[in-house]
Amino acid sequence: MFSVEQVIDANQQLLDSIASCDYETYKILCADDLTCFEPESNGMLVQGLEFHKYYFDLLEKMPLPVFKTNITMSNPHVRFCGKDCAVISYTRVDQTFNSEQKPITKTVSETRIWEVRDDALVHVHFHKSP
Repeated sequence: MFSVEQVIDANQQLLDSIASCDYETYKILCADDLTCFEPESNGMLVQGLEFHKYYFDLLEKMPLPVFKTNITMSNPHVRFCGKDCAVISYTRVDQTFNSEQKPITKTVSETRIWEVRDDALVHVHFHKSP
């Protein structure tokens, strides 16, 4: 069984991979059959990693300067659903820059589900709400 701290650490590692456009780490942390509901999918259930890979690829092609985004979890709450599943809910705080290069902060509510597969935590589903 994994601890609350291990779930929070795995989730922060996932968020850091998103912020740094590190698809290889993201892919390692996520299940191939990942599912989600998020604003970018316009309310449709997304299955698999290809939808997400598009955004990683898009960010890699953006002209410089691209400013690093800092992603923080505010008030993370972890709930275990048996010994092989954990749900983490939190407010995601993104600090970045707008097109005029002025700092901005955005928040969204996220719930992510982590499952134990082959003795490792794997991200299997998330729901993001504005």
